[in-house]
Amino acid sequence: MKHFIALFLISFLIVGCNNDDDYNDHDYHLEYTSVISADVPSEFIYGRTYRINVTIELPSSCYYYYNQYDYFYEGNARLIYPIVHVDDGVPCAQNIREITFSIPVQALQYAPYVFKFYQGEDADGQDKFLTIEVPVI
Repeated sequence: MKHFIALFLISFLIVGCNNDDDYNDHDYHLEYTSVISADVPSEFIYGRTYRINVTIELPSSCYYYYNQYDYFYEGNARLIYPIVHVDDGVPCAQNIREITFSIPVQALQYAPYVFKFYQGEDADGQDKFLTIEVPVI
């Protein structure tokens, strides 16, 4: 019986360590995508937690959103950059889709929150933002 278990484990390791990386191998890159809209409360109550719903646009079937975003602090401002996965070198259908995700925010300051949602770059390569200020009571 011990030999059977040892043989089974060795077989499992050989098959499990197959180095066939072509099965699910493709090129891709990550990039920031533009925010279309954000549903933000008109005010926060200090200490409470809120969910901010953010809507982004995916321009083709090669774009995927996996609930990833960068969230940077800049004084009272919060800069939010949604991140998408983009498949490279594969055929893509040009179907525009909107995706909505939520960000938890706990009001832990009395100063107003200034949310800056990324909306792409201007002609000079500077980031553009949808800016919404939320007072805290």
